Amino acid sequence: MLLVACFTQPAAAQFEGQITYESYNYSEQQTEEQQDEFTLTITPDRMMLSGNNSYNFMESIDTEGLLVRLDNEDFVFMTGKNQALKISKSDITSLMNMFDNGESPSDVAEEVDEINYKKTGETTDILGYKCEKFIFRDEDNEDEYAIVWMTKEINVNWGMLADPWSGSAEDIVSNFPTNLVFKEKYFPVRVESYEDGQLDSKLEAKTISEKEISSRMVEVPSGISVMTFQEYLFNQMEN
Repeated sequence: MLLVACFTQPAAAQFEGQITYESYNYSEQQTEEQQDEFTLTITPDRMMLSGNNSYNFMESIDTEGLLVRLDNEDFVFMTGKNQALKISKSDITSLMNMFDNGESPSDVAEEVDEINYKKTGETTDILGYKCEKFIFRDEDNEDEYAIVWMTKEINVNWGMLADPWSGSAEDIVSNFPTNLVFKEKYFPVRVESYEDGQLDSKLEAKTISEKEISSRMVEVPSGISVMTFQEYLFNQMEN
C-alpha cells in the first residue's frame, strides 16, 4: 500500500474497525476483472489481513492471511492445513543483516530513490472520508505511475512497523516510500497503477466500518499449530 506525502494536519482519533478492499486487473482493452476481495481488521495493537485468495511469501510459503501482532512484535502467516508460521521483527532484522536479502541496503535505497511523488492539491470524498490525490512516478519510465488517494481521517497505530529498525533493515525501511504512511499518517484508500499510460490494476476500499473489534478476531484460531521461523528454516535445510 504504497506511498504518501509530507504535510501536518490535526490527528484523528485512533481507528478501530474493518476495511474491505477489492482488487482489479485491466486488459489492454480496459476490460475490468476482479482479482480478490480482502478485509483488514484493525485494533489498537493488532491487524488481521484475510482474503479469498492465497499469496506466495518468500517463494516457498503460501499464506491465506496475515496477523500482525504489534503487542508481540511479530507476524503470523496463516499457511493452511491448520498451520501457521510466526516471524518476529528480530527474526527479520537478523536475517537481513546476515544476507542483506540478496542486495546491499544502498542498492535498495537507490532503487527507491528513483520514485518521485507529488501532492496534486485535488481532493475527493471516498466513503465519507476526505481523500487527497498523490501521483507516484518512476523517473526512469514516465509511462509507469500510480495515482493514490489517501486520507488523514483514518489514524492507525502502526506500532513496530513505524518504530526504528536495526542494521540493514533500518536502511531499507527508512528509504522505502511506505515509511511516509507511518510518519505522516496518511492512509491509502484507492491505488490505481498505470503502465504505458493505461490503467493496469486498481485496489480500492469498498467499505470502511469503524467499530469495536472482539479480541477473538485478531488471534490465531484454536487448533492452529504455530511454527517458529527457526523451525521453518531447520525444516527447509532438512528437505
